Amino acid sequence: MNPAVPEASLTALMHLLTEQALLSMGVPHPMMKEAPPANPAVARFYVDLLSVLKEKTEGSRTDAETAELDEVLYQLRMRALDLKPSAETATPKP
Repeated sequence: MNPAVPEASLTALMHLLTEQALLSMGVPHPMMKEAPPANPAVARFYVDLLSVLKEKTEGSRTDAETAELDEVLYQLRMRALDLKPSAETATPKP
């Protein structure tokens, strides 16, 4: 196994989806010079994907994986509350 490439695992998948959600929320990656523009709809999509992952892996995760997934979902949902709706998801006022 190449040391630069992590082992494929549930934790690696959770980290990948979490990183994408954070980038979509406008949180800069340590390797980036500046924060990307926030895209709330895409950010919520990645949070929803993590929720689906939680639902579909129920009963087959370790206690540590469950705790990490619960914490990640909680933290991302709290951050998502601060996001303003994007133009695509904003509902027009009558």
